[in-house]
Amino acid sequence: MSTQTQLILFQLSIQSSYLNNTEAPATDEVFDTIQFFAADGKAWRIKTYATDEDVHIWELGVDAVEDLVELAVGQTEANYGDVLEAGYVMSSETGLDGIRAELDARELPVNLKETPFGAVFWVAPGTQYRTKSRPTE
Repeated sequence: MSTQTQLILFQLSIQSSYLNNTEAPATDEVFDTIQFFAADGKAWRIKTYATDEDVHIWELGVDAVEDLVELAVGQTEANYGDVLEAGYVMSSETGLDGIRAELDARELPVNLKETPFGAVFWVAPGTQYRTKSRPTE
């Protein structure tokens, strides 16, 4: 596995609620995301639900992912291709500082949420994402 820190961020054209099973068109400021993050030999898949600022995080395993970009693009296109709005692939040799620079270079808000177990994901400014529901998967 690479020693790089990676964040792959997909913006969706919907905003939804897992708890209420609702979906509406996204706005420029409020949209769901699919994200993949890797650092220190670990990788995660993150889904954000913008309507109620809910987040689901799945650990992909230690050194289990050889090509995170290939996995991320393939899974996201297969499952969300009809609502995929934009995608960003960011890699850094300097950890989260490098990811922040990559976000800034793409004119995206430099707003990362760090979890106690190592996963990191992008959130819109002024939001308070936390896990509020449990997926049935």
